[in-house]
Parts: sequence; C-alpha cells; structure tokens
Amino acid sequence: MKRRSTIYDIAQEAGVSAKTVSKVLNHKPGVGADTRRRIQDIIVTMGYYPHYGARTLRGQRRNCVGVTVAPPLEVVPLSQDFLLWLFAKLSEVFSSQGAYLAFDMAPRLGKNDVGDYGRGVWERLYDVCLIVGPVPVNDTILPRIHTTGMPYLVIGRLDALPECSAAHVDFQEGAYKSTRFLLERGHRRIALLSAFEGYQAGLDRVRGYEEALREYGVPLDQRLIQYFDPTQGRLPDVLATLLAPPGVTALVESSVSEDSEALYQAAAQTGRAFGKELECVVWTYMKDAAVLPEAAAHLWAPVRESAIEGIERLARWANGDIEGPIHVNYKTVLTDADHHLAVQKPKRIFDLL
Repeated sequence: MKRRSTIYDIAQEAGVSAKTVSKVLNHKPGVGADTRRRIQDIIVTMGYYPHYGARTLRGQRRNCVGVTVAPPLEVVPLSQDFLLWLFAKLSEVFSSQGAYLAFDMAPRLGKNDVGDYGRGVWERLYDVCLIVGPVPVNDTILPRIHTTGMPYLVIGRLDALPECSAAHVDFQEGAYKSTRFLLERGHRRIALLSAFEGYQAGLDRVRGYEEALREYGVPLDQRLIQYFDPTQGRLPDVLATLLAPPGVTALVESSVSEDSEALYQAAAQTGRAFGKELECVVWTYMKDAAVLPEAAAHLWAPVRESAIEGIERLARWANGDIEGPIHVNYKTVLTDADHHLAVQKPKRIFDLL
C-alpha cells in the first residue's frame, strides 16, 4: 500500500517549514502568494488530505459544523425548503474553511422527551454548533453548551439564558403589534392561535397578546388562546374551536402554519367568512406575501433573514475574527397592504418522514 503523504513531505518538497504548510492548509495569513500557490500545487500533486481523525486525537479542530434540533421534528417549523436552504447556506459560509457538515436528526421519542440535542457537543463530533429552535422553556442543554466555550448559535432564544449566542425574531413584539392592530380597529374579542406550547417562542407570543389587551383594558379570556400541535389534531378543527366562543370577531393566527385552506375550512365550520365580519392577522415567514388574501393584515417574521446574519457571524467567530457570543434580534413587519404573492402550504419535514 502506498504510504500516506504527510505535511512534512509537502514541506520538504516545497522547501519550506511544516508551519508554513500548516498555514496554507488552514487558510491562515503569513504566506506569500507565490509560495502559497506552489504549496497548493504540491498538495494536489501528492494527493494530500488532512487527517482530521488525528487532529481530533490531539485535541485540535475537527473542522466540522454540527447542526442539531432542539425540539422533536414534529414540533419544529422545519420545512423541506428551509432544510435545503440551511444546507446550502452553511455550505456557502463555511466552504472557505473546508468544513464538514453534520446534521443530527436523531429520532425523538415524543413531545415530552426531546432527547439530548447536545450529544454531538459532548462527544466532540464537531467544534461549531448550530441549534435550530424553538427552545423549551425549561431547557437545561443550551446552558451546558454555552459553558463549553464552543462557537455556537441557536435560532431562537431562552429567557433563562439571555446571554446565549442567538439569532431570533421578537415574537412577543409581533404578537403585541398584531393584537394592537385589531384592537385599534374596534375588536375586543380577539382569539390567538399560537404554537410551541412549552417553548420560548410560544410563551413570547402569549406575552405580546396579553400586553396589548392590558393596554386597552380588555379582560383576558383563556378560552381565546389555543396552541396548535400537529401531532394532536387537525388545524381546521383547532381553529374552529378557537372561533366558537361568543362574540369573537378577530383572530391572530401566529402558528405560522401558512395553511390558507385550514383557515377557510374553520371559518366555514363556524358559519362565517374572513373579511369585515371576521378580521384576522396572519403570520408568514415570507416577505411581501399573503397566506390569506382576505386578511386585514399580514405579519412577516424574518426568521430566515436573522439566521443568515447569525450564521455569517458564527463563521467569523469560529475563524477567530470576532468574539462570541453572538446576538442578532430582528423585528417583525406588519402591513395591511395587498400582496399578490400567495404562500403555498410548506411541506414540513415531519410530514415527509
């Protein structure tokens, strides 16, 4: 068997030190352009590849970006398109470092047993970690990851760890704006469809809704708050139950299910139609788009946009260009303008499994 080339073989062939070769391999400065090209040509000719297993044994970088998911797959709003986009974005940002991507999509056992999404960190499988939220309110794994000092980013946030490295959207502000918009239009019986019960993102929605009601002196009716769990029921039935209490004239649909057909079915079940008699604000992850054309307003939650900035800054942290943790916070955008771009119901990962 042909002997595997080493960094010392390359250094000898190029007439430089092993340290200089190491700088080229790790894309570090301090090497002249001509020398760098000569070393790169020799690397290709000799068919050399870094032995990342040996690096790991020596406690150095594994050159691997790990992606893990905090909630069960049936809870996380992870669509097929978003997963493909995430893979492409991570490849683009970390490709200059030659990094590997490791997706930990290990099966979870159910809503109350989300598994240990930090296992790749504890087992040292990667040295950069991206965590897709939402994060459970009582989460204990994120604080442990935070204390390791590893460059990481969570797409979400956690009350109990405000200093965590996070890229998130202010859902509390979004629910407040949505509810206030309907209050200003004269509604006093406003229903809220949320999601992620037991998760920070769900708690933030309810907080914003309650804050707007308090400002207007409107009593809170717990019957007008519902969470949608895709494993527990059909969306049209949940919506119909929410719209059933007497006097309900408006709805904040903040589950981001982006399912217009479910909204139409729910209205039909209650003998009404969306429009002036039943006004609603519907949330979407798409800019300048409408889930329901008849909605009084649409709210854009720029989750993807905040994640882009967070991932780009995570790469800089991992490369030593900036210090962590990272803090990215985007605001929602509410508009009552007509949008001609219709949102198609996304194919969630859980539905495809």
